[in-house]
Amino acid sequence: MKKPIIVILCLMFLILLIFSGCSGQKSPVPVVEPAPVTDKTDNPSVPVEPKAPELPGALLVMVDNYLKARPQSGLDKADLVYEMMAEGGITRFMALFYQQSAVKIGPVRSARYYFVQLAKGYDSPLAHAGGSQEALQMIFDIKMKDLDEIYNAGGYFWRDKTRSMPHNLYTSTEQLLKGAQAKGYKLVVPPAFGVAAGEGEGTVHDKDMIIDYSSKTYNYKVVWHYNGQRYERDINGNPHLMEDGTRIIADNILAIVVPTKDIIKNKELLSEIKIIGKGEARYYVNGKMTKGSWAKTSVSAKMQFLDDKGEVVKIKPGKTWIQVIPDWESVSTKQ
Repeated sequence: MKKPIIVILCLMFLILLIFSGCSGQKSPVPVVEPAPVTDKTDNPSVPVEPKAPELPGALLVMVDNYLKARPQSGLDKADLVYEMMAEGGITRFMALFYQQSAVKIGPVRSARYYFVQLAKGYDSPLAHAGGSQEALQMIFDIKMKDLDEIYNAGGYFWRDKTRSMPHNLYTSTEQLLKGAQAKGYKLVVPPAFGVAAGEGEGTVHDKDMIIDYSSKTYNYKVVWHYNGQRYERDINGNPHLMEDGTRIIADNILAIVVPTKDIIKNKELLSEIKIIGKGEARYYVNGKMTKGSWAKTSVSAKMQFLDDKGEVVKIKPGKTWIQVIPDWESVSTKQ
């Protein structure tokens, strides 16, 4: 009995195959075509979407630039770096971090009152290790978002025992975010400069730019070399490298003249810099230079960088270094 049933089933299956083949219908299984591969790195005509910032808001850090503090860490990750005189021919950096995180930043050093005034305009926490008497008093008076390793935030910094004090204090964006959260500081997005500068703006300036901060005590020269796309930084005749060997490279260099002089206070050599005010500026972008001005109207006001028409200056998206100098005689060029 089983054999006739099997034969009948086979005949029915054969009939179904014949009818399905004659119906002209295609298989219901979809055929997926592979998506075209586009290499955004090798094809400059394809726009590359900007990456999302790695931090929820800006953080500011005071970074040492004494000879024994080099090589530093983290400056190559900063969106914005101010370089100003600290005292006697030694400059100091205030670095702003937003787009990129940094696992090691430093060496961290003390604040000066003019750095505090700058930081207040960004409304962002300032990480430092103590400061001058004027700076510490100002931090208290203006209710600065403060992360001071000495007085109120020591747990968010560490010492590198392979280096000598005081040039061995470090932090990270991760630690500073923890510190800001613990203190209830609201993090804010830093102000943008505006749209990117066009290729045709400014006069050609593809020579090396030399900034001389030298004093009677210290010989200190910065050179920014345009490599055809960006600006590479040298310090005293050598590439300015980070601890991991990364060279400092910037997309924009802003040079601003700010009244600066040395003073002696409590038998200590300090600098006096009038960062609240206005003055002349020069902007170096895409191998070209344009003239403009800077302005900061009050302690809490944002720093403004303006073109020759009084509009917000147009620069490239990317990393910007701001060189604060006492006069244009401090700047020279060479082929």
